[in-house]
Amino acid sequence: MASVKIELPLDLSYLYEISDHDREFIYEMIMTIVKNTPEMIQDIEREGKAEKWHEVGRLMHKLKPSLLLLNIDGVSAHIRELEANAKAPRNIEMIPKQIAELRELCDLILKELNELIQSDQF
Repeated sequence: MASVKIELPLDLSYLYEISDHDREFIYEMIMTIVKNTPEMIQDIEREGKAEKWHEVGRLMHKLKPSLLLLNIDGVSAHIRELEANAKAPRNIEMIPKQIAELRELCDLILKELNELIQSDQF
């Protein structure tokens, strides 16, 4: 995964801003991301292997709002590019690599979110 990088630890400032610093809301949003993202990634990988690009685009559109809440520039650009490529479809030779990079990014994000939950440092 050479082309996409993320900064850790995660910056939850956007979540704090939209929630008016409501820790319960932030916790619920983090838990929703942690709960739903692994299955969404598996679905994206499955549809990508089947070369069902429109379905990859639809699933990326569903995944996008949760991850954009984390306000990570590299991830936001990656998600938007993968969604656009799959929906068009265009640059289809790049989509499998983009999906693999998405998996790596989400694994890092989920690890970080789980650590925040465990340490109660959100």
